[in-house]
Amino acid sequence: MNDALGALITLNGWSNGQAAASHTHPVSMPDFTIAYEQKDITADIKPYLLTISYTDFLGGQSDELQVDFEDVDGRWLRAWYPEQGDSLSLSLGDQFTGLVKLGSFEIAEIEYSHAPSVISIKALSTGITRANRTLQPKAYEKTTLAKLVRLIAQRLKLSVSGTVADIAIERVTQYQERDVEFLARLAREYGHTFKIVDKTLVFHANAELAKTEPVALLLPQDITRLRLRDLIKGVPDEAVVTGYDAKTKQTRQTRRKAKPVRGDAKHKPTDTLKIVANRGESDQQLAARADAALADAQQSQIAGSIELVGNAKLVAGQIVQLAGYGKLSGKYLVKQARHEIRRSGGYTLSLDVKMIEYVADEPPQATQQEPSNAAIP
Repeated sequence: MNDALGALITLNGWSNGQAAASHTHPVSMPDFTIAYEQKDITADIKPYLLTISYTDFLGGQSDELQVDFEDVDGRWLRAWYPEQGDSLSLSLGDQFTGLVKLGSFEIAEIEYSHAPSVISIKALSTGITRANRTLQPKAYEKTTLAKLVRLIAQRLKLSVSGTVADIAIERVTQYQERDVEFLARLAREYGHTFKIVDKTLVFHANAELAKTEPVALLLPQDITRLRLRDLIKGVPDEAVVTGYDAKTKQTRQTRRKAKPVRGDAKHKPTDTLKIVANRGESDQQLAARADAALADAQQSQIAGSIELVGNAKLVAGQIVQLAGYGKLSGKYLVKQARHEIRRSGGYTLSLDVKMIEYVADEPPQATQQEPSNAAIP
C-alpha cells in the first residue's frame, strides 16, 4: 500500500507476501538515534542511557516512547532538564534491518527517582493538537462512513489514509465527544482501526488488515517466550441487534452469525451478543456494528503475547504466522509491538497478538522403514 498505512503493515524488503522461514538474529547489534527538537543528541546521551522503550499500538491510542537515564552528576535535573511539549524523534534497528524511523513524539511526562538517581522521559506520538481536543456535539445524517471520516480529517487538517468499508450512515451522533474520541468510537463500532500518524489520519477496515499475508513465519526456535490463552466459553457465535423504528412504530431486530476462527472445534459456542440500536440507524449500520462486534469477540478467543529478539521492522497491524504449536498454530494480528533496548539486556521485542485464522501444522513426512532382518531371506 502506497500510503501511511504502510508504516503499520508493510515490511521493507519483505513485501512480496511470502513469509520468511525465520527472522531471528543470531547476534544482534542494536543501534539507535534520538533527536531532541530535531537536533541529534545520540552521542551526548549514550553514556547515561539505561533503557529505550517504544510501544506501537494498532489503534485507539498514541504510540509511546520512554527513555530512562542515570543521573549520578545531576545534569538531567539542571542543565539537561527537558521541557514538556518539546519533541523527540527515534530511529531504531541493528545490522540486519538498518535504522528504521519510528516517528516523532511530544514529551508528556518527566519522572525522577532516587536512589539510584534515574530520570524517565515519557513522550506520545505527535498528531494530537489542541484543535483535536475541542468538544464537537453534532448529528450527521444521510452520509457514509468514508465521507464522515474525510469530513472530520479535513476539520483536523489531516490527510486520510486506509481503506474504509462502504457503509451507509442514516444517522449517527457525536455526543459531547472530541473528534478523536468520536473517530475511535466509529472505528470500534464499525470494525476499523483508527490512528493518527504525524499529519495523517489512518482509518482502515479490520477485515482488510486480516487479508494481508504474514510478514514472518515464527517457529518455536525463533521465540524466547510465548503465552497464549484459548477461551473455551463466553465467545458469542451470534449477535442480536434490537431497536425501535420511530417511523413504522415497530420493534426491529437483526441477527448476525459469527464466522469461527477455528472451525474444527467439537463443541460450538452458543452465547449471544446483544446490541441496542441507536436512534435513526439504518439496517446496514446495524449489520456492520453486529459483524464488527462478533469479529472482535471471535478474534479475541485465542490471544496472547510473543517475545523474541528485537526487529525494528515488526510493528502493530502486521500479520505473523505461528507454526509448530498444534491447535494454536495460525495467523495472528499484531495488536501491539513493544521494542526495548536495555543497557544490560540487549534488544528485545514483545508482541501482543490475536488469532485471525487457524492454520493446521503440516503433518510430519512419513519416513520409509527399512525391512527387518526377519523379512530378509
